[in-house]
Amino acid sequence: MSKKVLFCATIGIHFKSFHLPYLQWFKERGWEVHAAASGDMDIPFIDKAYELPIQRSPLKMKNLKAYKQLKAIIEENQYEIIHCHTPMGGVLARLAARKARKQGTKVLYTAHGFHFCKGAPLLNWLVYYPIEKTLARRTDCLITINEEDYALAVNDRFKAAQIARVHGVGVDTERFMPLDTASKREKKSGCRL
Repeated sequence: MSKKVLFCATIGIHFKSFHLPYLQWFKERGWEVHAAASGDMDIPFIDKAYELPIQRSPLKMKNLKAYKQLKAIIEENQYEIIHCHTPMGGVLARLAARKARKQGTKVLYTAHGFHFCKGAPLLNWLVYYPIEKTLARRTDCLITINEEDYALAVNDRFKAAQIARVHGVGVDTERFMPLDTASKREKKSGCRL
């Protein structure tokens, strides 16, 4: 029997936008790859896709239905790893995986930018901060993609088993900054044709 991994996010397009290399990596190593989200689930490298009624707003009642479905999926499949993304995908998956974690499933959450960043509305801090801090306790590895989120998680003592930072999406503008005319000339003068 092959190992199983579940990727969970609020919407299916998230996987196409950010995770195809990871899905492919698992497939190439013999894992059975599952995904759960709302919307389009026609995604390469996925063995099973579960379309759930996950809503972006934490106040939508459809999220309760999505939670119950996700909990049943997790209990049925006995995943080795559950990797969740996006605020609501992360909330629902970590809540639904409580029992599975006690049985050895590793739960990873990638925060693609906390909603309570510097300059965010007070309401975001009042709603999302306590949720993320509480759910960190149900996370084996909290992965942040920027320095601000990493520092906040570490300094505010989020209780994830491990907190990591990876370089996020985008381009390092310092590394790929266009050269000024003098620098271009200098580099060209060192070239031999």
